[in-house]
Amino acid sequence: MAFFRHTPAASPLFRQMAEQALARSAGAPLVAGNQVALLFDAAANFAAWLAAIQQAKTVIQVEMYLFANDDFGRQLRALLCDKAKAGVQVFLLYDWLGCWREHYRGFFKPLLQAGAQIRVWQAPGLGRGLRLLGRDHRKLIIVDGEVAFIGGLCASSRWNDWRDTGLRLSGPLLSDALAAFADSWAQCGAPLQLPPLPAPQNCGDIAARLIATTPATANLMRLDLLIAGFARERLWLTDAYFMGTSAYLAALQNAARDGVDVRLLVPRASDIGWIATVSRTQYRPLLDAGVRVFEWDGPMVHAKTAVADDRWARIGSTNLNLSSWLANREIDLAIEDAGVAAAMAQRFLVDLDNATEIVLGGQRRRPVPARQRERLERLPLRQQAVASAAAAARQAARIGEVLDSAVRGTRDVDDSEASAFLSIGLVLLLLAIAISVFPYLAALPLTVLLLLAAASVLLRAWQLYHRRWHKKQHPPAETDRH
Repeated sequence: MAFFRHTPAASPLFRQMAEQALARSAGAPLVAGNQVALLFDAAANFAAWLAAIQQAKTVIQVEMYLFANDDFGRQLRALLCDKAKAGVQVFLLYDWLGCWREHYRGFFKPLLQAGAQIRVWQAPGLGRGLRLLGRDHRKLIIVDGEVAFIGGLCASSRWNDWRDTGLRLSGPLLSDALAAFADSWAQCGAPLQLPPLPAPQNCGDIAARLIATTPATANLMRLDLLIAGFARERLWLTDAYFMGTSAYLAALQNAARDGVDVRLLVPRASDIGWIATVSRTQYRPLLDAGVRVFEWDGPMVHAKTAVADDRWARIGSTNLNLSSWLANREIDLAIEDAGVAAAMAQRFLVDLDNATEIVLGGQRRRPVPARQRERLERLPLRQQAVASAAAAARQAARIGEVLDSAVRGTRDVDDSEASAFLSIGLVLLLLAIAISVFPYLAALPLTVLLLLAAASVLLRAWQLYHRRWHKKQHPPAETDRH
């Protein structure tokens, strides 16, 4: 076990127990014989996607949270159409909330016309209601059952200016990736029917776990907590929408107090602005414990990565917050390899060159930038509005835990957090005033939600009554005779 190799007193039994704890926490075994290529930012990731898809001969599987109607989205769609017309089986599963504009504007029709099979995750309907939480947040592409791409990047030109990380995977873990896609596909309809594919073969010396999180399994949450406890020298985290739970914040604080070099890189300016504001309410207890916090100086850092000691790394789609840990379908690769960990650590240090450290400063010792920063150019107003609207529902659950714990007193709140809470309170106050002056602002959405919920429940009741009536008309014994 990597985390205990410097501990002479660690017995083989203890190392075995540690390995068992990792496997059970992640819900995935450690699989050797894989090859992993790290891909940093859109240029490397998108080029690798297109090259692999261009060479596809049998089947292409895409599970994507966001597939945008922009330059890269249309380029990828056109390539998938060409491969489908050439006889390659194309399976696309996209998330309704991530692609709601494309869903209703016919963006995917050319793919259907080309012969691709397409399903959508949790589109609203009378039989399903309006289910905004529990999204398919995965970013997974599998080509011919031989190569897979996993990371934080979606199929959109928006990522061209963002800092993100993905990877190219080949080897025995492709079996787990295929199973993860098949499970998501089956949740939306009939089971997946694939042509015969060759069994993935050993092609490298990297051992890793493929963690395909589903709602309420909390596999990666348990693993993240365990890694925070096992780390002995360093734990370097990059996260786009950091909203750690009380337990995870405590794990980071305890690690830092125990001498572990804990560092956290988060956006300075998020595509969902209020998330960054709420995240800052968590800085103070981390800084007090010795955790080093850095804010990215560029437009947006969207990577979801971790490096522990000099042998463990994680790359994928999971953010360090409740919606990713407990509500979404996510996919990540936890890698136990010195070379990959060293490359990820080196990249993290490079990223810190484009970030500003947050320290406790002034008489009140509140979180402030360690140096003067240049004014950051914001995204165009329309792009901000569109991005925020599309992701607001997915992110809404994150604010509740932080505010609730602060209000109830289960998390210490320092006076340095006054400005963040003031801005949140003012927004809530303005919403209350607007609703009091224009009651329909609250009544209309509530009415629509209640109507959808009522229709969904009534339809479900009808289905149950119909099933019961059918069982009475066709008892099991009579059915057996026929």
